[in-house]
Amino acid sequence: MLRMLIVGAALAAASLPAQAAAQAEGGVAVYSQGHFRGFRTLINGPSKYRRPLVVRSLTVPAGAAWELCSGLTYTGCRQVQGSVPSMVMTVRSARPVAPVLPASAAAGTGAMGASGSGASLRGVASEYFVAPDERGNRVEVQPATAEAMTRRAVEYCRAHGWRSSPHGRLQTLGGRVYLADVLCADE
Repeated sequence: MLRMLIVGAALAAASLPAQAAAQAEGGVAVYSQGHFRGFRTLINGPSKYRRPLVVRSLTVPAGAAWELCSGLTYTGCRQVQGSVPSMVMTVRSARPVAPVLPASAAAGTGAMGASGSGASLRGVASEYFVAPDERGNRVEVQPATAEAMTRRAVEYCRAHGWRSSPHGRLQTLGGRVYLADVLCADE
């Protein structure tokens, strides 16, 4: 009987990191003690002006990355991926990090890869395009300047029923420059 209890306890202890990772699905789980012990707080989305949390271990879902910040408004940040069994950091704000645009989002592919779908994330007052496309082709910017990028982003947004583009970036792929991360809005 004692042997069964010892084996059972060993199996339970071995599964702690896996259980902690499973609990963190969709967000980062931070712990007040090392090795995923102590008080656990789950952060599911961007959070600023938090009461200070002293983090000594954490789990991040596979494939995700988060910024944990010592400042109230995303300053003094440290980017983390995966589980960290031992650390010490005071966290006052945190947010998920968007994935980097892969080189596979090259010309001739849509916003969601080769589908050419032009997919976006649409809200009430804005719409976000990761890799803007027109008729299945990425939106090229020539010359590759900030002014040309701004002009092209505004043209793109107006063609999609919006008044302006408060945010946009350039992405260089294979020597060509394309619009990326375009936010369209009515402001």
